[in-house]
Amino acid sequence: MRHIRRGSVAVMSSTKLSTTARVWDDPRVVFPDEETWAQLSPTEREAVIDRILCVLEEHREAMSEGVRHYRRKSGAAADLDAHFRRAGRAVFVACELAVLYPREPVIVPDILAVMDCDPDIEPETWVVPDQRRGIDLVIEVRNLGRKHKDVVENVRDYARRRIPEYFSFDCRRNILRGWRLADPNARTYQPIVPQGGYFPSGVLGLELSVVDGRLRFLINQALVPNQRELAARLQTLVAQQQISVEDAAQERDRAAQERDDALGRLSRAQIGLAHGLLALCAARGLALSDDLHARVVAETEVETLMRWMARAATVADVRAIFAEAAS
Repeated sequence: MRHIRRGSVAVMSSTKLSTTARVWDDPRVVFPDEETWAQLSPTEREAVIDRILCVLEEHREAMSEGVRHYRRKSGAAADLDAHFRRAGRAVFVACELAVLYPREPVIVPDILAVMDCDPDIEPETWVVPDQRRGIDLVIEVRNLGRKHKDVVENVRDYARRRIPEYFSFDCRRNILRGWRLADPNARTYQPIVPQGGYFPSGVLGLELSVVDGRLRFLINQALVPNQRELAARLQTLVAQQQISVEDAAQERDRAAQERDDALGRLSRAQIGLAHGLLALCAARGLALSDDLHARVVAETEVETLMRWMARAATVADVRAIFAEAAS
């Protein structure tokens, strides 16, 4: 006898592992009908779920599918969740969440999506009678498991639960298949016919395809970027922005240098004109008072200095050089 404890509920299991081919065929994982469920107390409901999850734990090792399976599954789920969050759409995405439909064995899809549902909820299980709705989409990723389970048994079982769309991705052979219900009341799936290699999902409003060995989502055949690609884009944008900032800084430096050079040339021209005017006045015997000498040295307008120099070359009276100053 094995004693299994989960949370606050103890479950005694004297039943050995089922010898059936599938965990889903084990009668211990069948969820009660809605009428029975409604009559159970919270403690009894917890015990029912606990019993089902403990049976799943017994089978967990046999259900392992390896690293490739984990990476393809978790990557696709992360891409889907991130896309809808960026788009501002409320879509709940989960991996390996136990889903309990009335009178049906529990299912634990690799990836599931529920549209128009808070993406931040963290349920331990998805109990359909309590949630008052089933899930909208399932994606199963197959690596080492049986092909018959994904493309025959799941097609039958998920349609019976009226899950609107189901996709199967064989990540060893890079084969993608899809099925959908023709209408909400249908109980059998119709194959989704790919269009140019892309499988349209009416539930997600996206296309699915296998790209470089991974399951990818697309909008109008344009890839929805994954986290790695978004990070690369961001790095490129940051690098481009940094280059633009550096170019702008260099342009400002060049402009400042050119302005400084121009001011330097202007200053040298002013100094040269002032000295030239003083020398011309001295050569012609035109004596400047200290005030006029200081005025010539302090003058900053090149045009004024040039005008004074032209006069100094011809006038005989110092006052005539600076006539406009006296007016």
